[in-house]
Amino acid sequence: MSERERIILLLAARRNARRGKNNGIGILALKLVAGTLLLTMGMVVLAILVAFGSVIGVYAYYAQKLPDPKAVEVVTKEGFETTKIYDRTGRYLLYEVIDPFAGYRTWVPLNQIPLYLRQATIAIEDKSFYKNPGIDLEGIARAAWYNLRGYPIQGGSTITMQLVKNTVIPPEERYRKSIARKIKEAILALEISRRYSKDEILEWYLNTAYYGNLAYGVEAAAQVYFGKHVWELNLAECAMLAAIPQYPALIPNNNPEEARKRQHLVLD
Repeated sequence: MSERERIILLLAARRNARRGKNNGIGILALKLVAGTLLLTMGMVVLAILVAFGSVIGVYAYYAQKLPDPKAVEVVTKEGFETTKIYDRTGRYLLYEVIDPFAGYRTWVPLNQIPLYLRQATIAIEDKSFYKNPGIDLEGIARAAWYNLRGYPIQGGSTITMQLVKNTVIPPEERYRKSIARKIKEAILALEISRRYSKDEILEWYLNTAYYGNLAYGVEAAAQVYFGKHVWELNLAECAMLAAIPQYPALIPNNNPEEARKRQHLVLD
């Protein structure tokens, strides 16, 4: 073998050696990247499992202390109604006997409540009512974000959650702003939405919501503010009533201008 051939072979061997070394580094880098990806995926999966387990744990903790969801149906259907005294013909109302702690209450079925009032209530209180499962995840997330940033505890309540608060949450806890109460309302709202139709839930809410001036439910509110039955209300009157439950202090009698602004908000 000539000197030139030996030099060529030597250079080729060195080149192959460098390639092998580079390949080894590349393989090591790929292994490191793959390992990092697997570790990251594992941590993500673990975090999801921990979060899921936490949710299940919270649900189980509060669920065992809650009343049966059927209690909502019992309370709304068997709740107090105003005692009415009519004349001998039974046509003319002479006066009403009210419980000062329970207020005016008269039950009306959903088909006697104007569509305007139903739509206005959903528009101002819970736009996704007929689509959500009883809770508004976006609203809850937004409220949680504000609360974590130190702002006052926000709502995020759906119509179903408000029904729960108005009927089965104990009075001493009903107006206490706490995350624990919101969790209880959410759990019961999920169960109620699973068991009952949206129309049933809306009927119960409209007959139990507080409209100020000791008026509970839309029929009592229509009589207190407009002196007529709820099914006789026009669009403007329906919009006025629908805005009251969020801020019962801003009733037409005491704050006509603010009540009118709320009415326009509903109509818009």
